[in-house]
Amino acid sequence: MQNWRVANPEFDRNMSKIKEHGALDFFVNQTESPNSIISQDLRDRAFQSIGNTVQLPVINYDGNVTVGSARTCTIADAENTSALYSVVFSTYQVGFTMVPAAYSNNDISYEQDWNRKMQKSANALASALDQSAITALAARKTTVFADLLYYTETGDVVQVPWSMRQEIVGDLDPIMRANNFPGSIHLIGNGGVDSLLRKMAEHGLYNDVNKQFEFEGKTLYFTNNITNDVGKFATMYAVEDGNVGMLTRVDREALLGSSANGHEWSIATMPYINIPVGTHYYTAVGDQSGIAGAATADLTCGVKEYFGFSVDVAFIVAYNSDEATIANPIVKVEISSSASANPFATAVEVVNTATSPVITQGSVEVTNTDANPVKTQAVVVTP
Repeated sequence: MQNWRVANPEFDRNMSKIKEHGALDFFVNQTESPNSIISQDLRDRAFQSIGNTVQLPVINYDGNVTVGSARTCTIADAENTSALYSVVFSTYQVGFTMVPAAYSNNDISYEQDWNRKMQKSANALASALDQSAITALAARKTTVFADLLYYTETGDVVQVPWSMRQEIVGDLDPIMRANNFPGSIHLIGNGGVDSLLRKMAEHGLYNDVNKQFEFEGKTLYFTNNITNDVGKFATMYAVEDGNVGMLTRVDREALLGSSANGHEWSIATMPYINIPVGTHYYTAVGDQSGIAGAATADLTCGVKEYFGFSVDVAFIVAYNSDEATIANPIVKVEISSSASANPFATAVEVVNTATSPVITQGSVEVTNTDANPVKTQAVVVTP
């Protein structure tokens, strides 16, 4: 008997499932925020800047303003120093091919295969962009800490012992405020941060220890592309709102919407990650017999479609002309792992008094002293 093959396209959905890319999402959302450092004019002009260098006029920090103690007839100069900040773009490209005739005797349809190829291409592009976004955060993390409270820092990273893991989320506000960044905070973290916040949520309003305030007002993003160093349980970046953004641009033919010799260029929004990309489509004829083994052995002369997607991206952090003395709006935090085999267990202290004895039975070990007696009584169990 012949096997029954039943089409069920969603059965393999996890093989190309779109992952979380929290750092990329953070930059995208901050770019579109009303509080963004990226103006719409800059976005529009940068998008068409291929082949050119985008430069932003800026004014450097000046800490030499003198405050006098008496009025004079002569007012001193206080000239600013300007500079040009050059935006650095990196190119990202993905693509795939399709052989339409290969699906005429295939249980997998053209549409199903195309969708899966698009998903895995978008996933790969998003992952590469997410890693670049993390690199941008790491490169511009602050090296200046006006007040670390009771924490330490190593290599410009705030070090949090396991015992203080639940305090750091709330303490980030005064640490950022001391650096002159009192605004709302975004947290970009990995699975350890997710675990920590979930444990804190268990101690919410009306629970035994209210930790709800610790992460209220903070916007959370998660990504698996932030890795922990050895001995660390969680790693995250805290960033004040309105201090990062991203610029994109596409190639010239995509801008022009060109079409020539069977090649077509255009601009489209990349599915699943919501950023504009340049597209390039063309077809060619050739030997396609090796594309799918025996199923396409006869396709010695067939049509192949080519789908390409590319974009230049620049991850931007607010300008700082003197990072050695002026804090940046990004704080990197590492939380150390626990030395305990059961790190989330809570120690229970049993206190015995003459007026409030602890009744014990079974295998409980009881230590009696004259100063701190433990009174016991029999426990009757009725079957």
